[in-house]
Amino acid sequence: MKKVFCCKSLSLLVFLLLPLWSFSQTNKDMIRAIQQLMTEHYIFLDKAEAINAHLDQLMEKNHFDQFESDQALATAITTEMRKINDDKHLSVYAPREAIKVTDPLASFEQSLSRYRNPMVKSVQLLDDNIGYVDLRFFGGGEVSWNKIDVFMEQLDQADALIVDLRNNGGGSISTVQYFSSYFFEEGLLLNSIYARVNHQLNINEHTREIRAVKVKGRKRPDLPVFVLTSSRTFSGAEDFSYTLQSFNKAKVIGEVSRGGAHPIDFFPLANGFRIKIPFAMSIHPVTKSNWEGVGIIPDVKMPKEQALEKALELAADAAKTYKASYLQPLESLLKDLGHEVITAEKQKQLRSLVATAVDAQLLNERDINRLGYGYLSAEELPIALALFQCNVQLFSSSANAHDSYAEALAKAEKNDLALENYQKAVSLATEQEHYDLPGFRRNLKAFQAANK
Repeated sequence: MKKVFCCKSLSLLVFLLLPLWSFSQTNKDMIRAIQQLMTEHYIFLDKAEAINAHLDQLMEKNHFDQFESDQALATAITTEMRKINDDKHLSVYAPREAIKVTDPLASFEQSLSRYRNPMVKSVQLLDDNIGYVDLRFFGGGEVSWNKIDVFMEQLDQADALIVDLRNNGGGSISTVQYFSSYFFEEGLLLNSIYARVNHQLNINEHTREIRAVKVKGRKRPDLPVFVLTSSRTFSGAEDFSYTLQSFNKAKVIGEVSRGGAHPIDFFPLANGFRIKIPFAMSIHPVTKSNWEGVGIIPDVKMPKEQALEKALELAADAAKTYKASYLQPLESLLKDLGHEVITAEKQKQLRSLVATAVDAQLLNERDINRLGYGYLSAEELPIALALFQCNVQLFSSSANAHDSYAEALAKAEKNDLALENYQKAVSLATEQEHYDLPGFRRNLKAFQAANK
């Protein structure tokens, strides 16, 4: 009886210990799979080997057997890997909890994209003509690029721009590239991404060049930009900040960011676990380096809560300078012209300056028209004529521009050309069903009556 009892006790003991033994073996198998993935894919092979050696030491001590939940185990492995190389992108994730759906329609409605945290949280045109956009992440694909086009069009008249990335944790490299391209001429090398092993293309030693691309909206390469950062700013948001800062396209204001410069990919593990491994590194063409482990160092370092107020102060001054850079050369030329007859060379120079201000959205057809009438009222007829001529050249489909030019030509007794422009104004207004067509017709008839 005693022997039978002992056998039963031994069997019971083995049965009780079996789950722990199985759990331990599963842990070690998964960690060995992680080690293999690190060797095959992690951007720094020497760091992968050091991390793997550290994991071996911990497994010898059965360190990971103490963690009973999946989440605790994933967190423990991540913590230990980062002790060797503080790579904030390197992470192990526990299996996602299965959610039992009882009401498919209600679940569908709750998960609609429109109810999730939006990529573009806020867009405003503030005082002093300062644009402001609060970006919470860089979504992927053309849908996200279209959102960038929309808010850049909304802020098309801005004389300075504040990009708030204080709550932005990163996202799509391609979307960062697209937004950055608004501030650079097409084709410029913005960044290079080097992969020791590119598993997506199945090749070794691969470098991807990130260049400024064509955008749907108007590029703003000269626009003063201010980027707000915090200790939460990470990854793709740092990429955008670093690129504009390194090319002297933006001032960064706020806190040092988290410091993650390595593109990543996810790899499946056993039992629903996953690992995120940085498989490449950014190499900026200006610095020949990146922000990994260092973060973006602000030009103006301060607590994140004060960053917007400081940015508004700096942006107001920058906006004035931006406007002056376009308008002062025009103002100087107009002052120099005086009462003299405008030569063809001076007319060409004037048109170039006006066109530049128009392209920068600082002047439009009505602005030029008002300026022309100002000189007409001041009896500066040659300058008025020159301005009205610029207007019809730049806005050839504007009935109002032709009508105003005709008026100035009539005062200068250039009647043939005046008649031609009065008629052009009426013709355009008729085609466009212009609200002021009767007025343009009256002006034409009055001119014809006075010059019979």
